[in-house]
Amino acid sequence: MKWLLVVLLLISSTACINTKYIPQESLKPAVAYLPLVDESTASQYAPIFLVEENDILYNRIGTPSVIRRESGGLRVHVDPERPTIYAQKFSFKTEKASYANYIYRIHFQKVPFSFFPFYLTGGKNVGLIIIVTIDEEDNPVLLTTVHTCGCYLAFVPTSFLPESAFPKDWKFEKQRVYGENLPGILYMDDNLYENLKSKIVIVLKNATHRIKWISIQHVENIKKDYNFFNSPIVPMKQLQILGQADEPISFFETSGPKKGYVKGSHKPFEKLLMSWWAMDLYVGEDKDFEPNKDTGAIFYTSLKFWDRTDSDMRNFKNFLSYWGWKL
Repeated sequence: MKWLLVVLLLISSTACINTKYIPQESLKPAVAYLPLVDESTASQYAPIFLVEENDILYNRIGTPSVIRRESGGLRVHVDPERPTIYAQKFSFKTEKASYANYIYRIHFQKVPFSFFPFYLTGGKNVGLIIIVTIDEEDNPVLLTTVHTCGCYLAFVPTSFLPESAFPKDWKFEKQRVYGENLPGILYMDDNLYENLKSKIVIVLKNATHRIKWISIQHVENIKKDYNFFNSPIVPMKQLQILGQADEPISFFETSGPKKGYVKGSHKPFEKLLMSWWAMDLYVGEDKDFEPNKDTGAIFYTSLKFWDRTDSDMRNFKNFLSYWGWKL
């Protein structure tokens, strides 16, 4: 029983890190990653990422790349010297309306292994997915965020979303998401994206890359207040063809029991502490995410093993319904 108590204490401690609400103005030194604006709609809705302690390599948004081992083989890693935002568009329908998802994916070199503080998600090639759901009037109605392991799922609706679409007893002021406090709603106006002057800003924490806060800010204010990088937006399919044109390699496993998982993504703490009760040997490992496509790894967002299919983000309509949204 003693070992079980230790396990439970370790798990609970991860939910208690920085539970105090932290206003955005008290950020540690941060750097902004601004998506490069082009003619594509994807750049219109792409958020700005404000990342703490960017002088540390593992806190930099990177580019999944291929390097050759000394032994001659190839391996993938995330190059922290080059930021890239990956994007794709996916449309879906519900019984009420039609929507489009603009899906953005970023990756980091790692979450460092640490016991004090304890980082449950310690591992390499980790990432984050941001989904901006657009209604038929091209208004952003819902922001869905999740780490590429399927963990730390969060929803932030906007004032464009009718209240009838919210889950029951939704907290509009702010919400607590696994130890972090996020806004319960983003208030927007019709001129929000006019000339791309304002954008969604997502604040990421040091080391764990957890989302610390989300807001709407004027782009010029971000440029004035922070050092910034311009980050290109490239098609998500580029993750399937890294490396040289004559020797492409996928960022994901393409066969075997780990098909659809990010190469090099190992989460030893999560495997030790959670795999046995989550009924998943690869719990916490980062995955491919392709809507309505069999990537080999279910992108489940609930640790209830009997609800894996219902909470699978690849079927976004069912996924929203599972979590109580009525779009």
